[in-house]
Amino acid sequence: MDDFDSENPGMKIILEKISEVAGNLWQKGWAERNAGNISWNLSALVHDSLKESDFGPAMKMRSNVPGLSNQILLVTGTGTRMRDVWKNPAKNTCILQIDKTSRQYRILKKEEASAGLRPTSELPSHLAIHNMLVATKRSEQVVVHTHPNNLIALTHIGEFCNESRINNLLWSIQPETCIFLADGLGFVPYLMTGTEELASATILALKSHRVILWEKHGCIAIGNDPDQAFDLIDILDKSASVFFTCKNAGYQVGGIGKNDLDSLRRAFGIYKV
Repeated sequence: MDDFDSENPGMKIILEKISEVAGNLWQKGWAERNAGNISWNLSALVHDSLKESDFGPAMKMRSNVPGLSNQILLVTGTGTRMRDVWKNPAKNTCILQIDKTSRQYRILKKEEASAGLRPTSELPSHLAIHNMLVATKRSEQVVVHTHPNNLIALTHIGEFCNESRINNLLWSIQPETCIFLADGLGFVPYLMTGTEELASATILALKSHRVILWEKHGCIAIGNDPDQAFDLIDILDKSASVFFTCKNAGYQVGGIGKNDLDSLRRAFGIYKV
């Protein structure tokens, strides 16, 4: 990895961006122990700089991702902590090359200290999302998964385990949520972590949303870079935080009324959801 960095000046910037967002996730309290993971499709940025001999042996994947044939992805490692990714992103991430059959991947060889690192346990969801993004020619290249406290708390309240209700609540709390997340979030009922079922449900929800809330688990967000994906979750969690602040103080949450939200959407040229 050190040699790779020195030969690719852009890689230093990529790792700095990963580090910054990992630090934000940790400082927010959204990344307990080894919670959360990040992936970035680097194909357009580094593909020409890598040779076949730079990668280790092929490892089989559980599913076929034809859109990722010959693609290069950076992913955080399984068991790694976001506070460690923050301090040393090179040591706590893997760079994968998906082979031409799109059924196997190989890991970029690294210095001995971190040579045994493997990709995040949520790799099936990350691969499925990147496969969809490439296949549908979407611009987003980054996937961030984290555990935002207030959004998770909402999914422990039965009435908000409903996509329409939770979005109407979050939009009503602050104008920024309505403006920057007019598409709202997609809601996925509880499914086992790391499974193909969770990946499939997430892909379906991402057809009309950029942020997905996994019930009693956490969020997935996509963006053109790590900051953009982080910002989307941050805005949503701020709305949930204000909601709980009012409730904990003993007040009913009034929220911005429907007419005012409609006026806001018209003023900013936002389609009506």
